[in-house]
Amino acid sequence: MYGNSRQQVIPPTRSRVKAGFVVYSPESDTRELIILDEGELIAVDKSGGNRDIKFKMHPGDIVGVAALFEREPLRYTIEASEDSVITVLSEECLESELKNIPVWLLAILKNLSVRTREFKHDSKRTPVENTLKSLAEYCAHLDSNIKYPLEEFIREFNWLTRIPAATVKGDIKALLRRSFIGLAKDGEDLYVQVHNATLMQIYSDYLQAQDDGALWAPLRLNLAQKRILVHLTTLDEHVQMEAPEWIAYLNRKGLAIDVSQWITLEDLGCFATGEESKYHIDQAKVEYYLTAIRYDSNLRGAV
Repeated sequence: MYGNSRQQVIPPTRSRVKAGFVVYSPESDTRELIILDEGELIAVDKSGGNRDIKFKMHPGDIVGVAALFEREPLRYTIEASEDSVITVLSEECLESELKNIPVWLLAILKNLSVRTREFKHDSKRTPVENTLKSLAEYCAHLDSNIKYPLEEFIREFNWLTRIPAATVKGDIKALLRRSFIGLAKDGEDLYVQVHNATLMQIYSDYLQAQDDGALWAPLRLNLAQKRILVHLTTLDEHVQMEAPEWIAYLNRKGLAIDVSQWITLEDLGCFATGEESKYHIDQAKVEYYLTAIRYDSNLRGAV
């Protein structure tokens, strides 16, 4: 009753460890805060039988804050990569210290811990909603004549988008099933190749239309309009005529077209405005729609 009212403080442990020493193992089920005073530590992910070094720690670095304050498990094995000096604060040690600090300071520490956790979570979370669309858009900017090492391809796309590698591999399989890309093997190495970059852009646009709940432009074309597009590929894109002249010309060629069909083709960009209210063919746009029509089953995943 008349003794010291302060709780007994359990001091942290300071140790010298040799290279290769396991400072912390996830299997131990303990929660510790580790401060590196001298030397170097590495965080190793041993899941799946692999040994993947996630990050390195240098003097002054701390690991395990979330484990103590938020009871978030530390997933990695912490090892000494060289002879080092560490300070370890156990859960009991930290609790004994926290009982003797002001409440306001404890609140600040917990707030900082929450903010750190949220920052780490946001840094890993991908801003991409449709990962398959993102991959198709990425492939649309690649050279169709180059074979890209598969692992480097996945690693770079993951770095750009923060989409998990497992998700990227699943989306690659979706493109393979649609025959949009191919895989080639050279010895033990796998390479990915884009068959048609334009088709990748078309597929990205198709997925965007689905996300928007909109009718995809090529689906607006009827059979007569599709026949007109095929004929337009045989013409010089520099030829210019007014709308009535184009309608009359196509009708003479046996391609029935009225004003409403013309407006649809113009609205889709198949005819571009030229000089003095005249129109010329946009062959790139025409080829875009014909390619979309040609690969309709691939785009819908019906192959």
